[in-house]
Amino acid sequence: MSKEDLSLEEQVERIRRKRSRSFDNSKVRIVLNTLFLILAAVGLGMYFFGGENRVPALIVIAVGMVFKVVEFILRLI
Repeated sequence: MSKEDLSLEEQVERIRRKRSRSFDNSKVRIVLNTLFLILAAVGLGMYFFGGENRVPALIVIAVGMVFKVVEFILRLI
């Protein structure tokens, strides 16, 4: 039985079954994106309102960027 032989409803159901078997990473992406936003805000606050030493703020922002890169890779998968 080829794809052309299936009705539209059967094709849609087949796609839904295939998608339901795959891992849904949307909740993981939401958590990673939330962590990124929190760390970015904290890092910016530390950068502008901290003292002369801005290295800790840059480290916090860099850790946030790691979360964003992981979230981006999960979006591509």
